[in-house]
Amino acid sequence: RTHKHTHKHTRTHRTRRMSFLGDAKATKGDGAEKIAYDDNNFKDLLNSLGMAAYRKDKDKLRRITAVCSSHLLSCDQALQLVKLTKGCNIDVAVICYGSLTDKQNFAKTVISSFQWDEEKKEAAEKIKAKYGESI
Repeated sequence: RTHKHTHKHTRTHRTRRMSFLGDAKATKGDGAEKIAYDDNNFKDLLNSLGMAAYRKDKDKLRRITAVCSSHLLSCDQALQLVKLTKGCNIDVAVICYGSLTDKQNFAKTVISSFQWDEEKKEAAEKIKAKYGESI
């Protein structure tokens, strides 16, 4: 028997197409296309960040930076990461911003989650400095 396409193969193409449509310029540093982070893998990421190996903020930042270098995130996913990383939430928001598929929702989803105006301002300034974009 021969199968032309398996379900997994079709799903991979769909994910790549969606990520391409979401942000045509989203590439890893080597020019390879980033892929969208699916819900199951994202849940695994959240669970792993809650483990003892990621107790320190710098370890969480390192892991989130690695994820964002190869994957696309939604603002809802970025918000979950920001909420999980209280001690470095502004840095996490800035790191995630470069990998978003829906940047137009960032201010109302992620920035608005910060309790203090100073945090909102600092995040906006860091994004402007890093990406040259105003939010």
